[in-house]
Amino acid sequence: MGFNNDDYLKGQIEKQYQKPKTSSVKQTLNQELYDVDERLMKKVIGRDIETLQGLVRDGEATYADIAKCFWNQVLKFKDHNAVIALNPDVVKGAEKLSYDRSHSLMYGIPVLVKDNIATQDMPTTAGAAVLKDFKPEEDAKIIKHLKDKGALILGKTNLSEWANFMSTDSSNGYSAIGGQTKNAFGEFDVGGSSSGSAVAAALGMAPVTIGSETSGSIIYPASQNGVVGHKPTLGLVSQRGIIPISKTHDTAGPITRTVKDAYALFKAMSDVEESADWDATRLSGLRIGIIDNRSIKAVYRAEDEEILSHVKNEFREASAEVTSIEIDEAAFDINYLNILKYEFNLGIRSYFEASSTLDLDKVLAFNKQNEPDYAPYNQELIRQSIEETYTDEEIAETIRLNQATARKALDEAFESVDVLVTLSNYSTVLYAAAGYPAVTVPGHKRSTGEPVGVTLIGKNKQDVKLLEWAYAYEQSLIREG
Repeated sequence: MGFNNDDYLKGQIEKQYQKPKTSSVKQTLNQELYDVDERLMKKVIGRDIETLQGLVRDGEATYADIAKCFWNQVLKFKDHNAVIALNPDVVKGAEKLSYDRSHSLMYGIPVLVKDNIATQDMPTTAGAAVLKDFKPEEDAKIIKHLKDKGALILGKTNLSEWANFMSTDSSNGYSAIGGQTKNAFGEFDVGGSSSGSAVAAALGMAPVTIGSETSGSIIYPASQNGVVGHKPTLGLVSQRGIIPISKTHDTAGPITRTVKDAYALFKAMSDVEESADWDATRLSGLRIGIIDNRSIKAVYRAEDEEILSHVKNEFREASAEVTSIEIDEAAFDINYLNILKYEFNLGIRSYFEASSTLDLDKVLAFNKQNEPDYAPYNQELIRQSIEETYTDEEIAETIRLNQATARKALDEAFESVDVLVTLSNYSTVLYAAAGYPAVTVPGHKRSTGEPVGVTLIGKNKQDVKLLEWAYAYEQSLIREG
């Protein structure tokens, strides 16, 4: 839980805002703005997918108009360093599209994609200097899914370099290629590693964005930037074509402004066929367990108890049954760092095997040529992933024990409640080790204006149901005003 203590947060603010690093390989967005009427910008930016489709259906905008609006919005906020690159062909692609009610909801919708996810027609860098010019031979499977449904790839978002598995002293949201991502709400920790995707969603640079998570990398930046983040059940979204840390933990997932849009993107990215039934009163009678373990409460920030008190009242006012619940403490003691190191080393070698001979040894050596420029926050996790050795059997047993411990703890809790609730990513270790889904919903801020999300944790493969409950909570906040 070191991410939440005062020294850690002060250090992050210093690195992100007071003494930010930059690199000679940082990419800059120097494209021209499109000529777009300001009235159209106001109609488009910040709107949900259904509204955008309605604009096209009713002849108020074309898909090309929408793409141009979001292109301009990216350039308007380029100093936030949320976006590494724009797709030069996005408007041309949009011009070929026309509305039909039979199309997917994602048809013609611009999507910003975290830059560890392979896109054949754009570089995929993981934010690393060594990958500045790397172009994958094919799209990641989730990108193929989206393109098959007519979605448009608007560009690539910044991230904590190598998805925050590079340095023991990293700055959230920093990469050599993208620079330092800045929080959408002010000088607060931007969160990581899907920093760019969260900031882009918050500032309306795209209707929807894609992040990835190994342990907190969707939920935390979404919480910190006041947007919805959905970490899917492990395995429901394909890992193919995503630069890996750990096959045991990695998943891509939506970061959006609304729960419905998160669902639309999740469905388009995956093979899940289950349909959502949206009901704003669905919280009535729902058994909600507020995670109340001492190990969590010990690291609460000053206003967390007060925020949670408001959250409990919000659920009760929606006629939910709210109780405090303690999860088996053994689940909070799970340590999967060795798994990540072991699988990162093997995963990088395997990922680049077909297209190049890159491995972590070569990454380390490349960065050592000019560490202040290429790796200003050190590359200790890369070095450890190379040098520390474990047997296949040791890792397999650690994975088995971790999953068994986390799943047992959660499944026991779900015997008495339908959904678990916490703030931000305080309970990441539970759903990361178990592979269970989580959704964070915005709606609360600290007195400084810093956002904090309310995170719902669900049962294995019950992502759609979890999103339905998240939607009902989101709607209760809207009604409350």
